[in-house]
Amino acid sequence: MNEVNYTIYRGEDWKRLFIVKDRRTRRKRVPTAVAATVLIDTIKYVLPTTVTTEGGVLLALSPNNTEWMVDGTYSWDSVATVSASPLLTSTPLEETVVVHGTLTVKTYDNLTPMASDGVPEALAVLA
Repeated sequence: MNEVNYTIYRGEDWKRLFIVKDRRTRRKRVPTAVAATVLIDTIKYVLPTTVTTEGGVLLALSPNNTEWMVDGTYSWDSVATVSASPLLTSTPLEETVVVHGTLTVKTYDNLTPMASDGVPEALAVLA
């Protein structure tokens, strides 16, 4: 499990791609499902994630998703479903935390307010 810290600027598009690898063998492990959450105050929000055709995990926030976030530092993590063995694809699947860290949300220090493309869209709340 790796710790990764990112900075997001409010109102800006934000995308990150990471590859899940086995800690011992360093072989790529292609997840079958993935989810990521960020903890803001006491509420967990779901970060939009997809498994790419190359087997990577893409985190992507639109400008409308980042606009409502308040400046600060928040914990986040990503859970993926991968095979239990990196060498055998026929082994049972297991859920594991593949990456965690912090998201730092900042605002540009502009004198002129940022123009908005629309209504801010909050992330979905994890039930």
